[in-house]
Amino acid sequence: MISGSTKVYTVIGNPITHSKSPNMHNAAFQKLNIDACYVPLAPNISEVKNICDLIRTGVISGSNVTIPYKEEVVKYVDILSDEAKLIGSVNTLYAKDGKLMGHNTDGLGFSKSLFDDNGFNPNGAIALVLGAGGASKAICSKLCSNDVKEIFIFDIFKDKADELKSHLDSFNFTSKVKIIENDDIDYTCKDSNLIVNCTPIGMKDSDPELINSDSISSSQCVYDLIYSPPLTKLLYTAKNKGAKYVNGMNMLAYQGAESFAIWENVNPPYEIMSMELSGG
Repeated sequence: MISGSTKVYTVIGNPITHSKSPNMHNAAFQKLNIDACYVPLAPNISEVKNICDLIRTGVISGSNVTIPYKEEVVKYVDILSDEAKLIGSVNTLYAKDGKLMGHNTDGLGFSKSLFDDNGFNPNGAIALVLGAGGASKAICSKLCSNDVKEIFIFDIFKDKADELKSHLDSFNFTSKVKIIENDDIDYTCKDSNLIVNCTPIGMKDSDPELINSDSISSSQCVYDLIYSPPLTKLLYTAKNKGAKYVNGMNMLAYQGAESFAIWENVNPPYEIMSMELSGG
């Protein structure tokens, strides 16, 4: 039962109605008998600062951040973790000694779900990454940290892709980072070992296909950060082609569990959180 002493956590994004994070975190609070609740918020961009202020002052105990505010919140954070600095975006907010802290658990969630759970070896691989927003920064940073040979990045806003390339280049990774145009996607895809969709395209039935099906083969791994629906058009194509295909469900569970651990300083009930996401 919610009372005046119940801690409030949030996830901020827009749109946010699709998010399964509240189910996952509220199940974890219940399992550990923690007096807390987790609610979704869909602020407009002018309201994001106000939410950050409420976290800094402790009115809100902490928050996850999703599309499109992972980069926006950086300007309001007092102290960034090393991981958030590397990635250049934030998905986890909390207060410490009156300071707003910003961390990013997306990279950890991505690496555990792809490298550990699915056995993909990034060393020497060629990756095609679609999208250059906050989630893409986490994915590209983690891939570069694990010595992929090349990353090809596409975004409909070329200046965002250029900004991401500059950010990655500033860390002097050995990986080569290249920006491609829309017309180059299918050609580049054919030579890639890993294809990652970091855009929201695929959440709606009416969304177009991201990649021509002829460009995907059984030797590739196709990863879509979208988890609802669990099988996007891109993943459906990958499945039909015999490729390894992975949606964002386990990444969400891993990154959410890490956020939970940061907020509550306990071992998170990962199995409960994962089961809640999968409808178990």
